[in-house]
Amino acid sequence: MIGLQAISAHNGWAMAITGSIIVMTGLAVLAFTITAADIDVFADLAATARIYQPLTADLGDSFHLADLYRVFEKEQLPHPHLTISALREAKYLQSLGEGYFGWKIDSDKQ
Repeated sequence: MIGLQAISAHNGWAMAITGSIIVMTGLAVLAFTITAADIDVFADLAATARIYQPLTADLGDSFHLADLYRVFEKEQLPHPHLTISALREAKYLQSLGEGYFGWKIDSDKQ
């Protein structure tokens, strides 16, 4: 017996379906776990800026974005590139010229 007859005779179809269900369940659990642990840093950029600014105190008042990125990665903060871009667009990170940037957070909003 060979081919499809052998598969049917030895419960091959049931094993294939069971294997597919196990794999899909595992992937669904993994996807849920990854998204559940994610932090939404974009919900309140003002709060994000106030939380992230003290983490960069060692960089000084002016720094390159590459240095900021390294700090964010070292601290395992979510989405370093997207966060830096969002902070720049919202004017919490402002260009100081010659490739340097600095924090601009209004003290009355803190």
